[in-house]
Amino acid sequence: MNPRLHDDAVADLPLSTARAELLEEIMSTPVLDRPRPDTGTPGRRRWLVPVAAAATVAGLLVVPSYLLTRGDGAREAGAPASSSSASASPTVPASRDWVVLEADGWTVTYVADSYGEREVQYDKGDASLAVHLRPARAHTGYVEDRRRIGAPDVDPGTPVQLLGTDALMWPYSATDHTAIGTVTGTVFPEVRGDGMGRSAYLELLDQLAWTDEAGFEATLPEEFVTTSEQDAEVAAMMGGIAVPAGFEMPAIEEKDPYQLGARVSGAVACEWLDLFAAARKSGDDEGMRRAAGALADSRRWEVLHQMNAEGDYPEVIWEYADEVRAGRVPEGYRGGLGCP
Repeated sequence: MNPRLHDDAVADLPLSTARAELLEEIMSTPVLDRPRPDTGTPGRRRWLVPVAAAATVAGLLVVPSYLLTRGDGAREAGAPASSSSASASPTVPASRDWVVLEADGWTVTYVADSYGEREVQYDKGDASLAVHLRPARAHTGYVEDRRRIGAPDVDPGTPVQLLGTDALMWPYSATDHTAIGTVTGTVFPEVRGDGMGRSAYLELLDQLAWTDEAGFEATLPEEFVTTSEQDAEVAAMMGGIAVPAGFEMPAIEEKDPYQLGARVSGAVACEWLDLFAAARKSGDDEGMRRAAGALADSRRWEVLHQMNAEGDYPEVIWEYADEVRAGRVPEGYRGGLGCP
């Protein structure tokens, strides 16, 4: 079995373009895709997995050359930033918790807040804008990787403005661009726009702004979960779920209902899986039966059935439950579920 990489080690890896692209795909698709059959069909929800677990898988795979480019594969020569990119620094709130897009017609469709990274995706028709806030320690590695998008050629990046500070932009194709900004506090922004040309992408960069928690929540569609709603939503998701004695739900800050459901159901499943593994190791047959029964009951957890219409995280828990029923400890379940 290959050793796992911790986050700090991953941040220092000189990822090639193909591996970084694969890492991003792994981190933005349901855990069932690693290495189970592909489920990345349109409309399915994503689950942000721990970066170390994702990178471990990425490092084991050989990537075909077609993954080196996106879309039509066209590359653009470096060009000066448009005049719209040189706007004055926006008013910045005292607390820089999130980045919001202040542009008409764009809707938040996905939010993740896990494992030291935040992501918000905005959609408008076939176009999308993904705003990442990544750990500051990973900044150098990401910049170096983006410079090698067109490997073996090296692109130093085109200077642009992002959130009132200097940034660098690279094209994956004529309609797919990414820009990395400077470190702010403990994070740095990366913004990727797909389904639009360069000028439209630069316009959107000018319409991004820092905001605090309350300001971000005010922009969310009704189906997302605000801080004041979270306790009640978690309690509702826990309805009908048996938990081990002494179990306490870890702190969760997810706003996307799917991500929240994954964290809630995953926390309970992790606890039962840990208890099963411990009971099996000590020869505690009764403990094994109790844990196996609780995991088998996950087939009736309402939260998983609600999630299953949108993504494949429930299938992962159910596959682990089947493994336990067969008397086996599922290999890598803690990384697979992102156990706390």
